[in-house]
Amino acid sequence: MQAFIKPEQYTSQNFFDEENVKIFENLWIFACMRSDIDHDSHYGIRIGSSDLVIQLNEGGQPRAFFNSCSHRGSLLCEEGKHGGRVRCPYHGWVYDKSGVPVGIPNKECFPEVVNSPSTFKLKEVSCSAVGKFIFISLAQSPSPLREFLGEEYEFLESISPALSNITLDFIAPVRANWKAVIENSLEGYHVPMVHQKTFLAADGMSKSTSDITNNFNSNFHSSMNNQANDAWLKSFENKFSKKIGQWPYRIDCYTHHHIFPNLTITSFLGYSFHLQNFKPQNHDLTTVHSRTFGTNFQNQSDVGRKLLEKIYVDSNQFTLKVFEEDTYICEKVQKGLKNSRRNLVLGIEIEDRVRHFQKAYASFI
Repeated sequence: MQAFIKPEQYTSQNFFDEENVKIFENLWIFACMRSDIDHDSHYGIRIGSSDLVIQLNEGGQPRAFFNSCSHRGSLLCEEGKHGGRVRCPYHGWVYDKSGVPVGIPNKECFPEVVNSPSTFKLKEVSCSAVGKFIFISLAQSPSPLREFLGEEYEFLESISPALSNITLDFIAPVRANWKAVIENSLEGYHVPMVHQKTFLAADGMSKSTSDITNNFNSNFHSSMNNQANDAWLKSFENKFSKKIGQWPYRIDCYTHHHIFPNLTITSFLGYSFHLQNFKPQNHDLTTVHSRTFGTNFQNQSDVGRKLLEKIYVDSNQFTLKVFEEDTYICEKVQKGLKNSRRNLVLGIEIEDRVRHFQKAYASFI
């Protein structure tokens, strides 16, 4: 079946610029986690071609603003978390939680600002949270976040209480188009070739295609559940489960959720959660922010605590190895796409989630 995305749409800067406008500056985009920010900090982020700054208001709700000082336009902060109030590095203007300038050196020189500071507040954009996940939309009048996310809203809401300490956190470049990197995460067809020593050798997941189910209820997002092997699950229950204790989001499968356009969340059994945010830098470079969250346990024995520590260490090593394998192949794909002179094809069933992603992409471009 013919693909919905053409080779040049992975390799052209013109298409990349169009995506920034029609997708990243038009939809709700995952920005950061609530744990990335507190009342005494602010957080810089880039979405599409726009730099933004996020902070919490007095009620603890996130608010986002264009990252440009109202005085002379300087960038207020770089990407990432910064302590204290928003303060311009150029002339020291300070902004409150509402984006209003409240600290102006030599303020007598700016009577119009002193008389009406709210007139000079930072330009605000739509910002909303579901559970521990914060999203931003640069659209003029975006639909409600719940409407955009659909069933994924309930998913994010339900897993948020389970997200606890971060066990692995890294940011790494992949020299490939963001779509190629995401598509790689949406299919298992490449596993026998690319992940022979990792996913293919992993215990726990059923190898039967009848135990794999896809959810395409949304026009944009998708999810997949791969049921745990019954024999493995029974052995896990007998040997480990009671020692580890009880955890809040218990599932008997591996689940993979893609929230359009560039966020994926995976979990096996619900005792840890792997989040990947794919940040497009240009047409052939993507920065991946990868984080693994542990969860909270009750009635955990000392033996169970040590077992879990070992599970997390092994899981993190597995994640790093899989990421290394995926980076290698995605960069190979990107190089090959530059040489492609024909339309690409997608397999029936085995690449249905890639097709779903491509159809969503094509609906905007």
